[in-house]
Amino acid sequence: MTDGQKPTLPPAGNPGQQPTGPIQVGQDPPTQIPVTSLAPPPGNGGKMLIIIGVLVALIGGGIWLLSSMKGEAEAGVEQKKEQPKPKPKPRPKPRKAEKTEERPSSKKEMAELSSENRSDFEKNVGKWVRLQGEVETGDAEGVLIFKKPAKMKGQLVKGSAEHLTGQIIKVIGWMISEEKIQIDGIFDITTIDPMDLLPKKDVYTSEDAKQLVALRTTKATFKGKVKKIRLSKDEKSLCIVFECESHEILGVGKIDQLKKVEVTEETLKELVGKTVKLKGKLEYLKIDEKEQILINFKDKEDYEVVE
Repeated sequence: MTDGQKPTLPPAGNPGQQPTGPIQVGQDPPTQIPVTSLAPPPGNGGKMLIIIGVLVALIGGGIWLLSSMKGEAEAGVEQKKEQPKPKPKPRPKPRKAEKTEERPSSKKEMAELSSENRSDFEKNVGKWVRLQGEVETGDAEGVLIFKKPAKMKGQLVKGSAEHLTGQIIKVIGWMISEEKIQIDGIFDITTIDPMDLLPKKDVYTSEDAKQLVALRTTKATFKGKVKKIRLSKDEKSLCIVFECESHEILGVGKIDQLKKVEVTEETLKELVGKTVKLKGKLEYLKIDEKEQILINFKDKEDYEVVE
């Protein structure tokens, strides 16, 4: 370009179009063509991301569910493997029963044996007897080992004797030997309340409350201090309430019967604070947790003041 000449300008046209000829000194650099973005438009892109996220969550959840189901299945298989099958109970050995004679029709025809008459055991071998004793142990095979009489053993033909351990019993059986008795079944065994074995007394006190319970339905004489007189709940009987810590001991008389012998509530109240002997038929009741011993009397002669 010579002095005085103006620079040559690029031809007018599309600004984004590049010149075809060489760039001369003093010319402006060609305009750059903008690069078009390959990302999707903003609206469509957000939807695509949500769809992809949902798919990923579903796939991940499915994988987790399958793996957990597989884990539970494997755990179930392992648990089944770990639990051993219960062993079947062995069949009880058949018990050999000794031959016996016909049982007497009456109990009175059988000898009564216990530790108190051990000398009678020998002469009753091969006979039906009634035996009383205290069981040391009983087992599922029907074997009884007696504490009293000592060295005595029993064998049930049928049934278990486990529940008889520590019990005082009476049995009907066949004497195989001096030290062994055969019993047909548990129907020939009766358990005895230890209180029934206590000697009878002429007069009982509050200290004998448990024995009085064992003696229910029988007649007895009781001595105790009268605490109060009250009506029964149905108001048909008068009750003499005796002092006792373990049980409630009551003398009970029906009002209609007592009136005939001139016994009233007022006459009985004269007994409060005094020690009285009372005769009557014993009765035992248990209401909730309260234990009552009733001495049923009918006559004025059934009671007397002793102190």
